[in-house]
Amino acid sequence: MSIVSNNYDDTIADPVAFKQLAVKDALFLYYRCPQVDKHVQLFSHYNEIMFTLEGSRTMHHNGKSWVLGRNSCLLTRKTAYLQELPELVGWEVLAFYFQDSFFRKVVDEYYQYLPLKGLPEPPRDMLIEIHVNDTTRAFFYSILPYFKQVTPPVEALLELKFKELLFNLFLDPANAGLLAHANSLMHVNKIPLWQIMETNYMFNLTIAQFARMAHRSTSAFKKEFNEYYGTSPGKWLTQKRLDHAKLLLETSSKSVSEVAFNSGFENLSHFSRIFKEKYGVSPLQYKNQ
Repeated sequence: MSIVSNNYDDTIADPVAFKQLAVKDALFLYYRCPQVDKHVQLFSHYNEIMFTLEGSRTMHHNGKSWVLGRNSCLLTRKTAYLQELPELVGWEVLAFYFQDSFFRKVVDEYYQYLPLKGLPEPPRDMLIEIHVNDTTRAFFYSILPYFKQVTPPVEALLELKFKELLFNLFLDPANAGLLAHANSLMHVNKIPLWQIMETNYMFNLTIAQFARMAHRSTSAFKKEFNEYYGTSPGKWLTQKRLDHAKLLLETSSKSVSEVAFNSGFENLSHFSRIFKEKYGVSPLQYKNQ
């Protein structure tokens, strides 16, 4: 079982397959997804808005699923997720990567125009469905010609377009949850470490990858982790993954191999060995009991 791929790194490393428009710390991409495996685990240390032009994919996280079909849109926060190829169909997509600071910048700049009164509680999910109306749908399609220009558009224009996208999404009453999330970041300089860990421990991420999502150096991440949890990241992850696997064996019809995959273990043999060390029986014996 391979380590989870960094979606952002993979895309910027291949500018031929992934057409790119960059402004400072933000990036717009247009591509046809090359996925061939039914399931792939991905993560990013950036927020990502995905808009489907054609085809479909299904995203899974923390027991929930989001289906992305034509003209549908989704925000994935700095998180890992499982991407499913529902059938052998293509997926043509526009993706917009940006940091929390860009959320803050747009909210601050357009504060007086945003419907900030009576907002709901910010969504807890790391994936947030985005409603697309006629205005935002037209915006996404208006971006496509920029990828075909011989001379790239000037950065000032692109930055304005990026801001326009978020502003129009925020104005849609159906996206009150998205605006509530962006507004909740106004006085948060860095994401809470526990939020990254509690929502992503079931993915086969390395300590360095967790640290990157949390925007800490690996050494700072380990120090803060120990201060918060009172143990090392490795020990905490092993126990959380074992607890999760045990629950799946008790309550789901998944095979032992699927349980290992869905609990963040490196491979089946590693999972079986430490499960037996912890509980005295193999995962299969435990499931059959």
